[in-house]
Amino acid sequence: MITPAMPSENSDEPRITAVTRRDLFDHLRGATEPWYGRLDEIAFLDGLYDLDTLPSDDPRYTSARGDIIQHRLNNFDWEDDWIFEDPRLQLLDGPDEVLLAFLARLVHPEVQSDVDRAARQVDEFNRLLAPDGWALRAREFLSGRPIYEPIATGKAAGPVIPLPLRDDDASKLDLVLGQTHYLLGEDGHGLARDLLREATLTLRRDGGIYHPTPGDNWTSDTYEAVLTVAPSLATEFTPAVIDPIWQHLGAVLKQLEREDVMSLAIEAARLPLPPVAQNWRQLAATPAPSNQARRERGINELPNHGRAGLRQQGRARRLPGPD
Repeated sequence: MITPAMPSENSDEPRITAVTRRDLFDHLRGATEPWYGRLDEIAFLDGLYDLDTLPSDDPRYTSARGDIIQHRLNNFDWEDDWIFEDPRLQLLDGPDEVLLAFLARLVHPEVQSDVDRAARQVDEFNRLLAPDGWALRAREFLSGRPIYEPIATGKAAGPVIPLPLRDDDASKLDLVLGQTHYLLGEDGHGLARDLLREATLTLRRDGGIYHPTPGDNWTSDTYEAVLTVAPSLATEFTPAVIDPIWQHLGAVLKQLEREDVMSLAIEAARLPLPPVAQNWRQLAATPAPSNQARRERGINELPNHGRAGLRQQGRARRLPGPD
């Protein structure tokens, strides 16, 4: 039974954002079956709330139970998704535990009799909850069917990278590099992590082929991951640095369904080309001034007193001839 309460003040606990909550509600709105499953709404909510103590929004009734019976069973003048934004139930902006208990109730064997459907629902819930550090896991079984409960996964997942991951998805590849950077830090590879911060990741065909499904005749191109780094840092990428980078980068790419990336290459960035004027041919045909001409031009550009001082210095340096 849920007792609605204020969110916990413990900043270490995960916090399900409004974005995730609305994603979950949108998913449930698009479902082909009602959220209350094979129960009615009162029976479903009785497993979560004390409907007799929640206030009524209708002055004719003393509790939320009377409200729901009147507007959902008698008149049926509330929308099917009324539950998601009713402030008394705290699903939209209440504590995490309230929403998580609701999600677990949705896939309880009493509500959802189809085990496969419940499992697919849990997979989608977990995909949406992962960035906020929560998941549903099977805790025990009722008549051979799993009962799920929420668990904190310990840390929020990395940024969501939508599939497919294409060769030219520069922004997604940068997130892949960020996830690799994080994993290197977690694994204690500080030098590799720091060097990766200045790199750019691209994917390119390497000329090879592989069999996505071993034993058949279908082949696909293979790719290599290319890290482009500053020329001054290229020599820092020794095997001791490259190996852990590829270990984690390769794992991230496989998780994002890029099993066709087979290797890692390190390349120094090309230096920028020099600026060139439109009339460079004319400038190139003009003879370069000699050193003497440069000195004389420098003297002529000085004020009069400066030129006089240089002439005096020149005379002072002349040695007197023999008597």
